[in-house]
Amino acid sequence: MKTVYAHPFLFSFALISSALQLSWANPAPHQQLTSIATDACKTFASTPATQLYSTISNSVKATLGEQVTTDKEEIEFRGRSLGLRVLVSGPNTQAMSIQFISPPMQPQRTVLTSFRTSAMEKPGLQLMLSAECVAQHAQQLVYGNNDNATHIQTLTPDTLTAVGPKEWLNPPTPPLAALSPHRLRVAMVDSGVNYLLPEIANALARDSQGKLIGYDFWEMDDQPFDAHPAQSPYMVQRHGTRTASIVIEEAPGVAIVPYRYPRPDMTRMADLIEHAAANQVRIVGMPLGGNRFSDWASFQQTAEAHPDMLFIASAGNNGRDIDQRGVYPASLEIDNMLVVTSADDFVTPAERTNYGRIAVDYMLPAERINALDYNGKTVQVSGSSYAVSRLVALAARLLNQTPDLSTNALKKAIQQYSVKANTSRYVSAGFIGDPLSAASQLPAKSLPLPDLPVVRGNDKLPLDLFVLNEKWQRIESALQQTSKIFSQCGLDIVVKRWWQVDTPEYLQNLSTGNAMTLRRKLPMDGISIVFANDTRMATPFDAEAFGEGNTGNRPWMRNSLWITSVTADTGIALAHELFHIVTNNGNHSNEAGNLMRERTDPSNTQLSPEQCQSASAYATDAQLLIRAGNK
Repeated sequence: MKTVYAHPFLFSFALISSALQLSWANPAPHQQLTSIATDACKTFASTPATQLYSTISNSVKATLGEQVTTDKEEIEFRGRSLGLRVLVSGPNTQAMSIQFISPPMQPQRTVLTSFRTSAMEKPGLQLMLSAECVAQHAQQLVYGNNDNATHIQTLTPDTLTAVGPKEWLNPPTPPLAALSPHRLRVAMVDSGVNYLLPEIANALARDSQGKLIGYDFWEMDDQPFDAHPAQSPYMVQRHGTRTASIVIEEAPGVAIVPYRYPRPDMTRMADLIEHAAANQVRIVGMPLGGNRFSDWASFQQTAEAHPDMLFIASAGNNGRDIDQRGVYPASLEIDNMLVVTSADDFVTPAERTNYGRIAVDYMLPAERINALDYNGKTVQVSGSSYAVSRLVALAARLLNQTPDLSTNALKKAIQQYSVKANTSRYVSAGFIGDPLSAASQLPAKSLPLPDLPVVRGNDKLPLDLFVLNEKWQRIESALQQTSKIFSQCGLDIVVKRWWQVDTPEYLQNLSTGNAMTLRRKLPMDGISIVFANDTRMATPFDAEAFGEGNTGNRPWMRNSLWITSVTADTGIALAHELFHIVTNNGNHSNEAGNLMRERTDPSNTQLSPEQCQSASAYATDAQLLIRAGNK
C-alpha cells in the first residue's frame, strides 16, 4: 500500500485524475470499463473498509476475465485524506486507475482512467461517476503517430461515443504564406500558441517556403501548439496565445517565434536558445518560471553566451519577495535579462504578483488588459506574465526604430520610459507607466477661454483644462456651475489654458500610466482638469480627484482631476472633486445639501464656513491660489 500526496488542484474535482491515451495492444471494450467503474462505485459505497480492496479486485478480475495485479494508494493533501486510488494492470489488458474522491464540502465522485502502459504513462479514456454511481462525464485522449496526444475528445457518458468538436492539443500547422524575412523576430517561450487562429498565424515567423519557425521543446516536434497539461491532461491550461497576442497588438509588424517550453527536461532550454539565435531572434519573452534553480542552470549559461539577445522574464505571481525566496529564471543574475512584474493603480506590486528590489527591474501596468484567448475571444488578463508581453512589445518597437542597438543600448532606451518615484522598495529600475507612449508630443489646440464671473477682492483658483474626447459638450456651463459653488468661499475659478488634445484612443481613459504620459507631454502645472472618455482604474469612478494625500507613489497625478464622459451633474461633480484637491481631504459630509456628500446630486451644492476656511488654508499653503491683489 502506498500513500500519495495530492496537489492543491485536487480540490477542484475536474482536475483530480492523474493521467495521459494511445492505441494499446488489447484494450478493454468501453462497456467493460463502464461496468468496472459502476461496480467499483457501488462497492465503495456499500462495502466495509476491511473488505473493500478485495471486493473491488475480484470484481475487476471477473469483468476482465483474467488475472490482474492490483494495488491501492491513499490520496492525501496536507495530511488530510481525500480518498483512495485502486491501480489495476494485467498481461493482456491496459492499466487503469479507479479513484474514489471525497473532497471537502463536495459530493463523493468516482473516476476511472485507462492507460496504455502498465506504468500508467499514457492515459486514454476517463469516466467520471456521481455519488449515485451515474456516469456524468467522459473524455478520451487521442494520439498520433508520433506517440503524442493530438486532441481530447468528449464522449457521451452513457455510450462513450464521440460527441462535439475536438479540443486540440497538437494539430498540424496550417499552410502559411511567406513572411518578409526583414520583420523583427521576437521569441515567446510559453505553452505555445494557437496557430489555428488567423490573428496569431498571420504574425508568426516562417521561412521562405512558409514553414513555421518555432519549436515544441516539450514534445520535441515542430508543432508548438498552446497546451499546458501539467496539472491534468484532461483539463488543459492555455496561456501562450494570450501572452503572444499582446505582443502582436502592441508591436505591430513583429514576427513571433513561438516556443513550447521543455517541462519534461529543462536542460533543453539551452537548445531552445540556440534555436532562437540561429533564427536571428533578438528579444526573448519568458512569461514563466519555477522555484528550482537546478531547472535553469543550462538556461543561465546559454543566455549569458548570447549577449546580443535580450531576455525578459516574469517575476511570478506568488505574492512574495523573490530576493528572499527565489523564483527562476527571474532571480538569476544575467546582464542581458530584465525582470518585470505587474503594478496596480497605486504603483505598488499588484495583488499576488512578486517583487524584489534587487531581482526585479521594472513594474508595468498589466492588470485587466485585453488579450486574445485560445478560443479567439477577447479576455481580460492580469499578472506579471502580461507585464513580460508589454515590455517585449516596447523593446521590439524600439529595436524596429533603431535596428543596430546593442543589448545595453536597448536596455538604456527602455529605461527612458520609466520613473522611480517611490518604487525602490519593490523594484530596482522603476515604473514604466505607459509602454505604448510614443516619442512625439501630443498635438493640442488652444480653445477660447470661458467667460466666468470674477469678483474683485476674491482669491483666484487657476485651472488648466484638457479635453481628450470629442464627446464632451457643455463644458463651459459645467464650469459656470462650479464657479458659482466656489464663490460661497470667496474663491473665483479662473481658466488659464483650455486645450483640445488629439490623443490615441487608449490615452483618452484614466489610468495611472496614461496620466504619466499626459503629464510628460502636455503643459500641466497647477490644477489640471482632464475631460476623459472613461476610466480604467480598478475601482471605477465617473470622476476622480488626485491631491497630495493620495499620490505618494504617483506624483505626476498630483493636483489633477479626471471627469469621464458618463458623469452626471457634471458641474457639481467637478466642484465636488475639485474641493477634494483644494482641501487635500478625501472625506465626505453627512450634512444635508452639502456639496461633499458622498453622492453628487443637484440639491447638494452648499459649503459650510468651516469647509471654506479649510479650503483657503490648504490652497494657500500649497500655493494653489492667486491671492487677492496679486497678479
